[in-house]
Amino acid sequence: MSDITISRSAQIGLLLAILAAVAAITAAQLPELERYLKIRSM
Repeated sequence: MSDITISRSAQIGLLLAILAAVAAITAAQLPELERYLKIRSM
């Protein structure tokens, strides 16, 4: 069984892609999150 190696630049690119996806999901949900936090603070 051979080991699979991923280059450092590919690892960084994958990490950035994951972070960008999380940021996009969070940005899409931002109005709903703000509404939730306002209701919760009451």
